[in-house]
Amino acid sequence: MKHFYRISMILLSFIMAFVAVGCSSSNGNEEGTTSNEENGTENKADTASDEDFPTTVENAGRDLIFDEPPERVVALYQQEAELMVALGLEHKLVGYSIVAENTPPEYEEKLEDVPVLAENSYPSKEVLLGVDPDFVIGSERTFTDNGAGTVEEFDDLNIAAYVTESEKPETIENMVYKEIKEIAQIFGVEERGEKLIRSMQEEMDEITSQIGDVDEPVKVLLMSGGDAGSAQVSGGYALDNYLIELAGGENIFADEDKYLFEVNWEEIIDRDPDVIVTSYCCGTGPEDLEKMIAGNASLEDVTAVENDNYVAAQVEDTTGNVRVIQGLETLAEGFYPELFDEE
Repeated sequence: MKHFYRISMILLSFIMAFVAVGCSSSNGNEEGTTSNEENGTENKADTASDEDFPTTVENAGRDLIFDEPPERVVALYQQEAELMVALGLEHKLVGYSIVAENTPPEYEEKLEDVPVLAENSYPSKEVLLGVDPDFVIGSERTFTDNGAGTVEEFDDLNIAAYVTESEKPETIENMVYKEIKEIAQIFGVEERGEKLIRSMQEEMDEITSQIGDVDEPVKVLLMSGGDAGSAQVSGGYALDNYLIELAGGENIFADEDKYLFEVNWEEIIDRDPDVIVTSYCCGTGPEDLEKMIAGNASLEDVTAVENDNYVAAQVEDTTGNVRVIQGLETLAEGFYPELFDEE
């Protein structure tokens, strides 16, 4: 069970690289009228105009220049496809990969007709190029020889490659909101991006206000895998860590300037978490992690284990993009259920 495959490691190690190219357009700048009220993006007349272009996004030491908005987009993670939907840009998608579980209905419906290029991995170069994209969104790990292809390869093909990034440590502002702003700018729909961010911020404020000031935060272990000798946990650089703090918790490994790393079980015993967040994805369920913990006799006196205090959180909900508020809510309700009980 060592090293459960975890999309969050991919997302939390994002370093954005941009290719300085102009993107071709097949039919001008007209965009459809859509509505996504749940995400605060009522997309009516705020479509791209000539005044929005050319536009330049600077990141990771390179400028990515657009003379017009991209028209054929491949999202190398479902989370990126969901962001396109939240911005009312689903009609631009020609494919996505790495399908996530438990897709929220508002995204699932809009993605029904978008081709899945690969279920559990990145598409091959042949498959990706076969849909003739002019814009590809992915992480640093996707843009490699062993992945979808290098940024330089896409540059040579006149395909803009957007590689997400954040500062260290990661926060909703410097990771999620940053990407929303940049994608909205690239597609000339900045007003939609602003509306989406406002909506998410309002939801976040509502959740944190219910928690209020916490005198003694619960001690939290977030783990995504492990084996008989060690566990895979989140450190202080991870977005998970930021969400844990927002939810009124204290990550027991917040002092480690890392994203996802391994520790031996003795360290977990010494730090004695009150709550264990089981972070799951890719066909592995939270029950698998709980079963592994229960089978480790040395953990029976850990407070969280003794009290059977587990919170299941899907990776996609706590590692970035438009589901992140859902992740925050899951953590907050798990840490302080008494504050969220319906009257």
